[in-house]
Amino acid sequence: MGVRVRVRVSYGNEFVDLVALVNTGYETDVPEILIPVSIAEKLNLWPRLPEDTVVETYKTASGLMRVYRIPGARVSLIVDGVERKITESYIVISEYVDEALISDQLTSALSIVIEDPAKGLWRLKEEHIVRGGEK
Repeated sequence: MGVRVRVRVSYGNEFVDLVALVNTGYETDVPEILIPVSIAEKLNLWPRLPEDTVVETYKTASGLMRVYRIPGARVSLIVDGVERKITESYIVISEYVDEALISDQLTSALSIVIEDPAKGLWRLKEEHIVRGGEK
């Protein structure tokens, strides 16, 4: 099942609320959220990429993947309908994924603690309330 949480991704004046998979296997040096092209279009980042976009190759379990890495985004966790834990993040666009993935660094920045990955259970680091994941 995996742990999925609701987040708001903002870039410039645009934002989109979505469900993202918390993926501790997505290891990064800084907070990143990997999004599919369909989400990038809603943020007006695709097909015309910002000038500061860097094209990179990421190594994944499936092999090498070309991505477009964009600084200057904000990601916030939405808990019980309330926007919380706003943090700076990179947006990484992939033409090969169909759902958003949260990196290990973004997971930490959002204070997400995985309680039971098979059941999709998680909590906030400073709380003891265990929550079910989003569908």
